Amino acid sequence: MEYKWEIKINKIIPYNLESKQRDLIQDVGWSITGTKDGKSATQGGAIDFELEQGVSTDTFAEITDINKETLQSWVEARVGATRINEIKAEIETTIDTLPDDWQITPGV
Repeated sequence: MEYKWEIKINKIIPYNLESKQRDLIQDVGWSITGTKDGKSATQGGAIDFELEQGVSTDTFAEITDINKETLQSWVEARVGATRINEIKAEIETTIDTLPDDWQITPGV
């Protein structure tokens, strides 16, 4: 089973008056796609960060220093290892229950 993460920033707060910080990531969309024997299934969601007071100076990073690995680590920390493993198991179960001749038709 091969898993691929997709991470997308959905919303950025340009400036926080309380903390005087710029470009705070408020919402991240994510999905995990599992592929096995030519079949795939995807699950995902979104996480929202509480930014009313800004970001702790201990964890704040300039947006130019944030990459997909950073965002994935935030998702994994928020969702939790147990739930991520459950999602992966659900994806594998879904793939295992698909018929052998299962194909996705593009554009349908």
